[in-house]
Amino acid sequence: MLRIDLANATPGMSLALPVRDPRQQGRVLLKVGYELDRSILQRLEKLGVGNVWIRYPSLEALSKYVDEDILASQGGLVLHVTEAFAGMQRQVSAKLDYTEYCRTIGGLVRELVSNPTAAIFMGDLMDGKGQDLMRHSSSVAYLSLLMGLKLEGYLVRQRKHIDAHRAKEVSNLGIGAMLHDIGVTRIDQEVHTRYMRSGDDTDPAWREHTALGYKLVRGKIEPSAATCILNHHQRFDGSGYTGEGMPLLSGERIHVFARIVGMAEQFDRLRFPPGCEPRPTVAVLDALLSDPLRSQFDPQTLRALFAVVPPYPPGAMLRLSDGRYAVTLDHHVPDPCRPMVQPVPEPSKLAAQTPAVDEPIDLREPAHDLEVLECEGVDVRGFNFPPPKLLQDCSSVRAWL
Repeated sequence: MLRIDLANATPGMSLALPVRDPRQQGRVLLKVGYELDRSILQRLEKLGVGNVWIRYPSLEALSKYVDEDILASQGGLVLHVTEAFAGMQRQVSAKLDYTEYCRTIGGLVRELVSNPTAAIFMGDLMDGKGQDLMRHSSSVAYLSLLMGLKLEGYLVRQRKHIDAHRAKEVSNLGIGAMLHDIGVTRIDQEVHTRYMRSGDDTDPAWREHTALGYKLVRGKIEPSAATCILNHHQRFDGSGYTGEGMPLLSGERIHVFARIVGMAEQFDRLRFPPGCEPRPTVAVLDALLSDPLRSQFDPQTLRALFAVVPPYPPGAMLRLSDGRYAVTLDHHVPDPCRPMVQPVPEPSKLAAQTPAVDEPIDLREPAHDLEVLECEGVDVRGFNFPPPKLLQDCSSVRAWL
């Protein structure tokens, strides 16, 4: 299987995964095995479908990273995010369906636990065109769950006041992450628009969204979920902010769930900086390894982020320093920027049944002397970082490989 831009799809290609409607979450447009033709490709383009997964020789190994049950559960998460924010935007007293949220988050967690290989961040759960708040909240929720599952032992140590089974349960983490920006629905639209244009989060009116969101959910969801909404902009080094009248916290005084959500939130905001073009994942991870950003986050949450977010995720189309195109086959947590890749024809010359002729390449091997120059058509030269020390020195990371 291979993920390609719709612009590079050609008649005769067969779908390896369903194509979902970007305008209506949960609706399947085309099923697995459907053979694309010119008219269908034109219709998908008009609907705003950006890419498709196709069946492709020599890349069957990628199927272990893509689970249809996980994708379906992700769709449920996106649906609840959309409904919650839309409801709050319509009326202050809109009901938050905590029981249904728990059921959806719990189902997604079960799917991730049953297929840990597929429990990595492969990209956004929804198209963000015109709905950045919902795209952002869905991505942060999914990332937070992935990180929380990696930090099971750390959660038990950090939540010593409750029994171990409850301490490592992440449903409330997922709910808090899903609703972390619900307070944005209560600030003036002018304030939100100004932030989305400038990215200036020093605006006192914008900073009130954390306290406003907390007041919306307090008493309606569990306290461990509510703290994610209040404290997701509090930083481990004591920087950050919360709403007027709310205490500033630092270090382990910040609930571990809020630390995880804060890490996921910052990662996603760096990927989609307000008022700027999106940034490649590898550039964001590179920035997070250096101060001042690195010191703002719990080192354990930073390790968890690197464990679940490959700079070049499986299925990504790359261009190598020798000019060849390749697809990421596998990723290596301790050395993230040197994945295992499979050379393929350039994207514009892909054919439905053209097998790859070259052997896979492990970019960690010095003999190849290769690096990634482009990912999904974006120049990433200058962002390929060496093996991060925080991953090499942490023995607990070994359990994640």
